[in-house]
Amino acid sequence: MKVVIVGAGAIGLLIGSYLSERNHEITYITRSTVQAEKLRLQGITLIQPNGEKVNTQVQAFTDFRLAPTEALWIVAVKFHQLTNLEKELQSLSLSTTLVFVQNGLAHLKWINRLKHQDIYIATIEHGAVKQDATTVLHKGVGLTKIAPHIMTSKAPIDISIFQTSFFQSEMVEDAYTIVLRKVVLNACINPITAILQIKNGELITNSHAFHLMKSIFEEILLSFPEISQTLTFEDVKELCVKTSQNYSSMLQDRLNHRKSEIESIVGVLLQMAATKERDLPLLRTLYYLVLALDEKGESFE
Repeated sequence: MKVVIVGAGAIGLLIGSYLSERNHEITYITRSTVQAEKLRLQGITLIQPNGEKVNTQVQAFTDFRLAPTEALWIVAVKFHQLTNLEKELQSLSLSTTLVFVQNGLAHLKWINRLKHQDIYIATIEHGAVKQDATTVLHKGVGLTKIAPHIMTSKAPIDISIFQTSFFQSEMVEDAYTIVLRKVVLNACINPITAILQIKNGELITNSHAFHLMKSIFEEILLSFPEISQTLTFEDVKELCVKTSQNYSSMLQDRLNHRKSEIESIVGVLLQMAATKERDLPLLRTLYYLVLALDEKGESFE
């Protein structure tokens, strides 16, 4: 099967490497011509959780027009990068199946602009670190959840495409539910790690950070009690343990002088709480602290 992946960050490289194990033909769309050239020449090097290195060959371009149109398209970019891709995505055939990998709720509203017949949402709870333009380190094994957002064809996506030894996936019914779960996980972990500049595991071992994370979760639960059906604080702790040696994506953004996803993760959550006439004072404080770091920050990509 031909698969096009838009975005060659840590998660994009991780997905492509594992999908290539299933003998799928992988093509990347990257922002950088340098990265595209390196991917074509060197392929992807995946360092698996067991330490084994696996190299796979891929195609890569910066021009959408060079990618195969008769393919599954996976969009693995941050929310603030989506606007720049709208024209290219709209140019794809309406029969093209799109899968959006996302961290925040803001994607859902944006995706409604598209007219494609089959659009899926995916959330990924793996730990991955991009070591260089072509190398990704898989540091925490989690679960990929996929749900239909818009589906007009009779045949659902074949979930077996996303199944390998270290990359397990499941199909669920409700996109909003899995995205809200992912957002709450990120809201509990990412801002604290970005502010304190600590690894995920230190949210467990540092008693004060742990108390803050637990308080954030309990505060969110008061405004969104429905989250208790799919997420417990034990799940939050488990993710911290599984990815204990990881730097969260928000901390990686800070360390690499990139704009964070605080708006699409925490900002949207605060807006949703406001519509319920609820406030999240602890989370709001973290929100402004990360915004201050963004403003202070350096040049954004």
